[in-house]
Amino acid sequence: MSKIIPNPIEGGKPYKAVFTIGSGKARRRKTKTFSELRIAKAWLHELELASDRGTTFEMASWTFLDYYQHWVELYKRPFVSPNTLQTYYNSYQHYQKLLGPVKLEDLNRNIIQKYFNKLGMSYESARKDLVHIRSCLRDAVSDGVLVRNVATGSIRIVADPNKTKTDDRKFMAIADYYKVRDFLMSYKYGVKDVNRLALMIVSQTALRIGECLALKYDDIDLLHGTVRVDESWDSVHQYLKQPKTKHAKRTVPLPPKAVVILQRWIGYHRAMLFRLGIANPQHFLLLNRRGRLPVAKNVNTSYHQLQARLGIPPKFSTHTLRHTLASLMIADKDISINYISRYLGHANTMITEKYYIGLLPEQAEQTDATVLRVLSR
Repeated sequence: MSKIIPNPIEGGKPYKAVFTIGSGKARRRKTKTFSELRIAKAWLHELELASDRGTTFEMASWTFLDYYQHWVELYKRPFVSPNTLQTYYNSYQHYQKLLGPVKLEDLNRNIIQKYFNKLGMSYESARKDLVHIRSCLRDAVSDGVLVRNVATGSIRIVADPNKTKTDDRKFMAIADYYKVRDFLMSYKYGVKDVNRLALMIVSQTALRIGECLALKYDDIDLLHGTVRVDESWDSVHQYLKQPKTKHAKRTVPLPPKAVVILQRWIGYHRAMLFRLGIANPQHFLLLNRRGRLPVAKNVNTSYHQLQARLGIPPKFSTHTLRHTLASLMIADKDISINYISRYLGHANTMITEKYYIGLLPEQAEQTDATVLRVLSR
């Protein structure tokens, strides 16, 4: 039985819609308040149609795990990259351990907070789990499965400090960065040094490693001294993909010395691949002597080896070069946060500030020439 009654709670929305299905112990009820009668009627009508089809409303009695799996297959698998999809599966494995028998309709903020209290993962893993729970429940509300999203309130992320990357691993000391940079800028690159050349490019452009590995000869504009970023290489699943966001498609300036190195490399690389009988139909800049693009984790290993060679604790990832370059630019009062955000390929300045807010001084307008001065200092 469905009905619309005056909302008994003073000060609330005037109409309360009540949808009921079944009887006795099997009876289930949903209620929702509305500002307008016509919207309340439309909501009831949608639930009645869903109930007639045998869908949606009854899903609330599923376990959260079953609904989450259904949600991932319906709303995520067809639309996200393999790497992103894997994060949803990782969250599912975490949920299995602590939320296994919980029904979707019984899930509440208390249960969710207890989940994070016991999770024992890194901050980033826990953050993704919370984002996925919130997104899943938001769609459950939109689909009429739940009345409200119980994960929208304040939920604290409890992270294992031993699994969470600390700031001293996110940012290198400036002196150490210069030590790495100077080595890479003076190194004589051969065909066996593709991983190291990738490090040089990242150290001079702050590209993500996938963006760097996807570079092709014609992405390097030797005349104007720029590098174009419009693809990313997924070295786990071995395919080219679109960059992380539409804002990640960008063109960034190259320091003159890097232009010279890459100009020399392109001629040498073409000749060496020809001599070795290796085809490079897509003209990849970093195709190695086995006719493959490097694997991101192997580039990371090469970076650890380089740090040890230079007397630096080998604890920094290739992404640290990106963070360190960003901090150098932010510390320069002549470079605006807007420019840095575009340079890094962030979706907006809020993301840039989230990672670097502690370093932000007052900013002025920025030009490519100023960035080149910072990178070439």
